[in-house]
Amino acid sequence: MMKTTLDIYIIEKVKQIREEKGFTREQVDIKLGFSPGANYISHIENDTTNSYNLYHLNELAKILDCDIADFFPRPYQEANSLQEYRNAKEEAKRKAKEKREKEKK
Repeated sequence: MMKTTLDIYIIEKVKQIREEKGFTREQVDIKLGFSPGANYISHIENDTTNSYNLYHLNELAKILDCDIADFFPRPYQEANSLQEYRNAKEEAKRKAKEKREKEKK
């Protein structure tokens, strides 16, 4: 699924704080419990589909010694991310259906 503008904002804030605190992507991966070389943070920061969930953000706040709210726009984001999310979800369903129909042929 495509990232919403809110996803992108959060990912960029996590990256900014991570870099300010001097953590590499791999160091954070390991602290999150992923094996070395998993490239989880790298995938989030560079991929067009993956994003953090609330559980990741909570652990990232602990690792980066910050408030979980530091990852979110204040007071809120103007873009309707819920609508973006719904649109992206529908688009993903449509593409999956097209792929299944194509595979049947």
